Amino acid sequence: MIITALLGALGTTAAALAAGAAPITEKILGAASISQRYNIDVRKPADVVVAKATVPPGASFGWHSHRAAVAVVVVSGTLTLYDSADRACTPRRYSTGQGFVEKPNHVHLARNEGHKQVVVLVTYLGLKHGLNPDVPAANPGNCPF
Repeated sequence: MIITALLGALGTTAAALAAGAAPITEKILGAASISQRYNIDVRKPADVVVAKATVPPGASFGWHSHRAAVAVVVVSGTLTLYDSADRACTPRRYSTGQGFVEKPNHVHLARNEGHKQVVVLVTYLGLKHGLNPDVPAANPGNCPF
């Protein structure tokens, strides 16, 4: 009875140990708080792609969109995001431990306006197999840069 409760509490790691297998390990690469509401619609078949981007001070991704929904975790530094639909060109800053989501085909610009490198983990959800997830976009003209 005690072993059953322990296995239930510890999950698959305990089950693997009980079966004599090597222990399962897991390392969280990043975690973030997302304050915006979001829904993600994934059509089958589709891929999930996870990428790590290191953004030097002053670097920009340029105006672009994504072919699939995106969830972003800021692992270190501060990433500044500009929305093509925002006529005021209001910067939204995301620091270590914060995250955001982007809908497919939404044009935006992300850049490092700080003095330290930014590291982000980007997860593309529902990407059509074999496609580049990023699509360059024309400057929408709402920002002075």
